Amino acid sequence: MCQPSTLLFLILSVVAIDHLPLTNARVRSLKYAEWCVISISATDAQMQANIDWLCSQEKFDCKPIKPGGHCFEPNNLRSHASFVMNRYYQKNGRAEKACDFNNSGRFINTDPSYGDCVYDY
Repeated sequence: MCQPSTLLFLILSVVAIDHLPLTNARVRSLKYAEWCVISISATDAQMQANIDWLCSQEKFDCKPIKPGGHCFEPNNLRSHASFVMNRYYQKNGRAEKACDFNNSGRFINTDPSYGDCVYDY
């Protein structure tokens, strides 16, 4: 049997650890999550067309991929297209057709988020 002071220490430790803020930690339940990203075979023209079309939609937020946005870096078509395509897919009820993009979209089940760039799910 452990000492009352040891037991108290263990209980308080668990409580304290449970309430510590974790820097850049993502605690997300991703058991059934799915993301829509650009196909590996997509051309630059397809990626740019997807970005242009999505960012021209009323009430569609492309700020994260603009300079200064959380997802601007890396500054390349593949990264930007994947972010906005996934945002569209998630905001449209995760419907399969919302990830088609003229056959340039594909599904993944690994969270593509990185650093401060957090993909919707």
